[in-house]
Amino acid sequence: MAAVALTVLMWGMSAVAIKAVSTGGLVTATYRLWIAVPAMWLTMLAPGLRRRLDARWARASLIGGLLFSIHQILYFVSLKMTSVANVTIIGALQPALVLLMAGPMFGEAATRQSILWSAIAFVGTALVVLGGTHDGASSLLGDVLAFINLFAFTAYFLASKRFRADVHAWDYVVGMTTVSGVVIVAVTLATRQEFGSPAPWEWAVLAGIAIFPGTLGHVLTNWAHAHVPAFVSSMILLAVPVIATAAAWMLVDERITGLQLAGGAVVLGAIAKIVQTSRRPRVIDAVEASSMP
Repeated sequence: MAAVALTVLMWGMSAVAIKAVSTGGLVTATYRLWIAVPAMWLTMLAPGLRRRLDARWARASLIGGLLFSIHQILYFVSLKMTSVANVTIIGALQPALVLLMAGPMFGEAATRQSILWSAIAFVGTALVVLGGTHDGASSLLGDVLAFINLFAFTAYFLASKRFRADVHAWDYVVGMTTVSGVVIVAVTLATRQEFGSPAPWEWAVLAGIAIFPGTLGHVLTNWAHAHVPAFVSSMILLAVPVIATAAAWMLVDERITGLQLAGGAVVLGAIAKIVQTSRRPRVIDAVEASSMP
């Protein structure tokens, strides 16, 4: 749960960082991936790690990477076309989809208390986003792309939890990031996007996005899949809009209203109750257990 919480912090701040750089959505996604991919593969030169790259890893990397590339394209482009607020509140509907799918896929049954506190968290999230001033920054097409991304990210999220039964978290992130990087750079070139010349500070931001939310965040989330129920981790992710709002206030001087403060308190309180009332997951990470001395 601590790993997911740290990811929430990084993902919440990354939404504002993506919005701040001048490059287009596809170009930003391309830079984010290919700043990380070469360094990630350097770690795979170790003999012990290379032996783990088997057929199960290749299958997980291919499917997970394709799903992740769709999510990345939709997420980055929608952030450029509409407001951070709209993208985050649409994404906050993800736990509802996870709740429907986690039972059949993983045998996870949400308790009545969890469902009740989930509804309260949704209300709090709506207050955070709707309580802000968007200054006409939203667009219908951007909102539609953000809505499609809701399903794309949920598919990636649940597929990743499934793959973690057979593949180490780091191996999986290296593989799926590489596949998604190839797909996204192909789409970027095919659509003749303008790569531009990012300013020095923008390169620093892009590198930060690639290293922290882009790589570390996904490693932590995929590692946590073996230890946290999908529904609980998706509910913790509801704090992302709260963090994004706070980051926007700190970094780009966006005003925070009293309604947003109240909504943020509701979200964080509801998440705390969900974590407190959730059953301890009986999940054995056979992959990592087998590598222990």
